[in-house]
Amino acid sequence: MLSLLCVLGSIFVVDYLFSRLYQFRPLPSVNLIEIGFVPEVWLSLIGLTLGTLVIAISIASQNIPKIAELYIQDWVSLFYLWFLILGGAHALFVKFHQESGLDATASTILNVYIFLPVSIIFSFSYIFYVLNSIQPLTVVKKVVKTHYRNLHQLYRYPARQLLNVEAYREDYQHQLLESLNQLDNLLEYVTFKELKAEILQDVSLLLQDFVCLKPKVNPAFFKVGPAVRSDISFKTMVDQLDGVEHNRTFYEQKCFRLLGNAYVHLLEESEFDLASLCVSEISKIGSKALAINDDRLLDVLIVRFNTLCRFALKHGVKHNEARNLYNLAFHYRTFIASLVHHDKLQQAQDSFIYLRRYGNEAYAYGHMSSAMYFIVDVIAAEMKKILVLVHEQSWPPEIQARLLDEMLQVDSPPEIDENNPEQPHLNSGVRTLQIGLALFYLKAGQRDFAHRIVIDILDDLTILGKDLFEQAIQRTCDRLRISQPNFWEDTDRGNTNLYYTPDHDQLDAFCELLNGAMVSDRP
Repeated sequence: MLSLLCVLGSIFVVDYLFSRLYQFRPLPSVNLIEIGFVPEVWLSLIGLTLGTLVIAISIASQNIPKIAELYIQDWVSLFYLWFLILGGAHALFVKFHQESGLDATASTILNVYIFLPVSIIFSFSYIFYVLNSIQPLTVVKKVVKTHYRNLHQLYRYPARQLLNVEAYREDYQHQLLESLNQLDNLLEYVTFKELKAEILQDVSLLLQDFVCLKPKVNPAFFKVGPAVRSDISFKTMVDQLDGVEHNRTFYEQKCFRLLGNAYVHLLEESEFDLASLCVSEISKIGSKALAINDDRLLDVLIVRFNTLCRFALKHGVKHNEARNLYNLAFHYRTFIASLVHHDKLQQAQDSFIYLRRYGNEAYAYGHMSSAMYFIVDVIAAEMKKILVLVHEQSWPPEIQARLLDEMLQVDSPPEIDENNPEQPHLNSGVRTLQIGLALFYLKAGQRDFAHRIVIDILDDLTILGKDLFEQAIQRTCDRLRISQPNFWEDTDRGNTNLYYTPDHDQLDAFCELLNGAMVSDRP
């Protein structure tokens, strides 16, 4: 309605000024200017433009949901279409005056020689504008731009005051949630990887922008009302909505649900790179939460990482596929490492324990999916990196010891085939990583931690027997001695060798410590 009034007022003003401009100048006789054909030209132009618009939107709506809503709010389209309609009405008005014998020469010249040619010229430009506007990338940019604008309105004075009004607050929440839903729908409908990647990154950037603005937002904005409760993402979270309102995290929860649903969909579609990007963006959100010291958001992120681990574990077992878990473990470790760097002791310890639990679950599923045994090694390798970082950050020894005990629980008792006792037991990869960690502790002068690892390794002695145990240790030491930092094949995370240790010069000291423990603890 506002666009209609603006265009209508503009035409009246231009017509009035044009008439005033020419009222003292000689004009051709009104009878010499034929205007009978002009309304038909306007009608044809309106039909051409509206027809093109309807056809383009109809075709685009098959792949881009809710695109018609964008055009309802597009000011360029609204102004141009209203100008065509009112320009045609202006021609009829001029024709009526001409047939009534009234002097409308100025209005006739304005309509025939200015309004109509301008409309014809811009009709082709508008058609190209429409064709460009229905491109998925353009739609995504438009939705994101509108969402950014709405977010940045939140902390400005008028909005801060109006958010105390329930109707205004509900409408504002509805707009934000609807635009996120539209991005979610676009992510499902589009087929181009590049566009999917951009949508995932945009959602992440929107959330990162929001958490920075959050302290400036009126607390009333976070009240959970009908707009939030009726959103599809919160219909299954009825029991949690009170906590969501208390923690002021409904927007964060919405974005995480969107990214989580996208992750599951990408797993099923075997889009490994996009699934990894999804987790990477969540990790970046964690870095932003740490930068602004938002502990509530960090707690939500830990739950989200654990949820993604559950999704990836189910998918990996079902399809005997390790790739998604391999990438997820890396991003979970980088998130925990960020917690360590920011001295978030409790949250880092909790996340470390969760990671260990998923390692144990992966091992338990190994008899169903052999790929899970490799994931156990991957998780152990990530835990090793965290333990090294914790030591470098000089965390209290009792916390380091507690985390080390968690890593030592990753492996289960060794399994051997009674018909082929010479084969290495299934958790030898974890033992290799634990021995590599012991070498690091020996080089760092932390003999007590290395001794803890040795005592845990000696548990294998009872199961394997002395001869097999010594053979297994010898194989592991030889493997560490000759291993190189890079693998001879490439993966999603490069060609880094999980089992490599730069501290292999401590192998003799480790063997000495192990032999001493065998004598003293295993008489």
